[in-house]
Amino acid sequence: MVRRLIALDETCVKVNGLEYWVYAAIDVDRNEILSMRVYPSRNTLATEQFIREVLKYCDSRPTFVVDNAPWLKQALEDLGLPYNVESFR
Repeated sequence: MVRRLIALDETCVKVNGLEYWVYAAIDVDRNEILSMRVYPSRNTLATEQFIREVLKYCDSRPTFVVDNAPWLKQALEDLGLPYNVESFR
């Protein structure tokens, strides 16, 4: 499916004293969750892996909307994908 704009973000959750990172990607135009994944760490490698998973649901090169997190921006730059930085709050 052709997708124009995807919001990408992550948040920390604690389970039994351990921290995990929940990544989510949402098609902004359709208000559709494309993917959610849990990772034991938050870094550029985990982010790139997640983005590659999200791209499986896209027939186009969408623009990603991210906050100012350096690992999100770095992963998108490494993958050569367009993005805009915005605050979600």
